[in-house]
Amino acid sequence: RFTVGFQANDNVYVYDPYHVEGDSKKTEENLKRELDATERESYRKIRKSYRFGELYKNFTGRSYLVNYPRPPPSHFMWRADYFNQTHWVTTRETHFASMPPQDKLFRIRAKGKARAAKEDQPRLLTDYRTGDLWLNMTLKVLSVAPRAFEIKHFLSPVEVEHMLQIASGEDLSLSKTGVGGNDDPEDAGVAGTRTSFNTWLKRERSPILDSIYRRAADLLRIDEALLRDRPDGEHPNLGSKASLAEHLQLVHYEKKQEYQAHHDFGYNAIEDPWQAQRYSTILLYLNEGMQGGATTFPRWVNAETFEQLKVKPEIGKAVLFYDQLPDGNMDDFSQHEAQKIFKGEKWLTNLWVWDPAYE
Repeated sequence: RFTVGFQANDNVYVYDPYHVEGDSKKTEENLKRELDATERESYRKIRKSYRFGELYKNFTGRSYLVNYPRPPPSHFMWRADYFNQTHWVTTRETHFASMPPQDKLFRIRAKGKARAAKEDQPRLLTDYRTGDLWLNMTLKVLSVAPRAFEIKHFLSPVEVEHMLQIASGEDLSLSKTGVGGNDDPEDAGVAGTRTSFNTWLKRERSPILDSIYRRAADLLRIDEALLRDRPDGEHPNLGSKASLAEHLQLVHYEKKQEYQAHHDFGYNAIEDPWQAQRYSTILLYLNEGMQGGATTFPRWVNAETFEQLKVKPEIGKAVLFYDQLPDGNMDDFSQHEAQKIFKGEKWLTNLWVWDPAYE
């Protein structure tokens, strides 16, 4: 008979059919009888990870949601020490102020190092930008646990219009649940928890989308080359030439549509040496004024309220939050929800960046 007693903040429950508490001899007999050498090694890793998870839970109060050992993220992470704390970072990827003609919105054909832009080089379609040399991006801490930040005016109205124009010519399909999604992965499925429509926008589709990726890289303080394929030797230490970023996921919610509380990360097999997962999520809001449709974090930690954190959509605003913790564990508190639309509609895009690689 196997029963589970649910406890607050417990995310990991283990049933071990081979282990006999207090009887190592019987345990060994079970293992020899039931498992071959390969299965035995997997069992050893699982037990090791489980034992570490117990120590981790006792020390941090959180469940260990990955397989031990998993290294810390290799990318920079902004600090979130207190509510309303602010950081700022600059980018050469300034706002588009006027819409380029259609013949200027060409697909990016260059590959690898040919796409790298030096600090003093002019950016693509400079004549259609604000004329400023730099764009200052201010991050305001919305939440400490999870680490969540608001960046107002991340997108200009022209950039928002460009993405909505692309959306008008796309066939949007019913959104699927799953981790990863550039090419409609097999492990994703339609679920009642998610009732929106979406499509995927490649970075190379236009200079404006390329600029948004570059700006996002500066926001995250990582090299933009990591957010595209690198066929000719950039960052050879990564062991992969593929982009760490997914295509932009453009999402449309109509009345009564929602995406119930979920995480953006998944779970790796015990044999997976990389344990690649989404490291950060950037939400980009493309419209406002709907009733409902807020992004909420129901499990954020705030000693002054039991109410969930609620972020109201505003045109051009970005919300950045980390799916991983600085120690390499997944952040259970990053669970979030797209609330149901009661009137109007909602448009947004998701940009996901992975660590240590994109699988």
